[in-house]
Amino acid sequence: MNPAPAPFLASLVNELERHPVNSNAFFEAFHASVLTREQLRMFVRQYHYFCKHFVKELEGLLYRTPVDQLDMRIELIKTLHSELGSGNPQRAHIRLLNKFATSLDLDDTGLDRTVPIPEVVSYLKLLHRLFFESDHLTALGAELAVEVTAASEFRYFYPGLRQYACFNEDELTFFKLHLNEEQCHSAWLIEAVQRTAHTQDDYHRVATGARETADGWQQFWSGLYREVFESTAVRQE
Repeated sequence: MNPAPAPFLASLVNELERHPVNSNAFFEAFHASVLTREQLRMFVRQYHYFCKHFVKELEGLLYRTPVDQLDMRIELIKTLHSELGSGNPQRAHIRLLNKFATSLDLDDTGLDRTVPIPEVVSYLKLLHRLFFESDHLTALGAELAVEVTAASEFRYFYPGLRQYACFNEDELTFFKLHLNEEQCHSAWLIEAVQRTAHTQDDYHRVATGARETADGWQQFWSGLYREVFESTAVRQE
């Protein structure tokens, strides 16, 4: 059994779980509304763009982590292995999301034509800066925030999408899987911080990366809300 998180870490995780991003306007509207096909396509285009590029950023974080930080590297490897289907290419998360996109008549060619909105670009740039250019503890805090806050979206997305008769359970596998998968990712990152951060300065660096990332994730969803729910005209192919 893993030891209980240190007080600073338990407090930080609680702060991340209470961050407004976990119940933002996009999640609430997605769950409560019946979106048009065009709105769903707009959502999946932007979300897919992020998910696809995030995995490369995570690979970069692993590469940039100092070789002697074994505990951190092990937990990152577990997370990356999970993202890549735990060894099964057909279960790689991006392929499961592709299956949902296909149900909306979005193939690889169509998805590759996606132009990301500014908030998606900004959030990926934020993660790149924190993962590649900051110290490993700030980067670790950023990835902690990614995984802790990721859990909430699927509690809105999966039940929201089950309202649509046009989707079957196989097409919704990506969303159903993450109801439990993100709990594992979160636990692994908590373990990584527990084993890697030991001083007050370490704690400060972890918290700095975590808070900046959670705020950036909030801006990401604010941008999606504008595009999907407030645009006067839905972008066409």
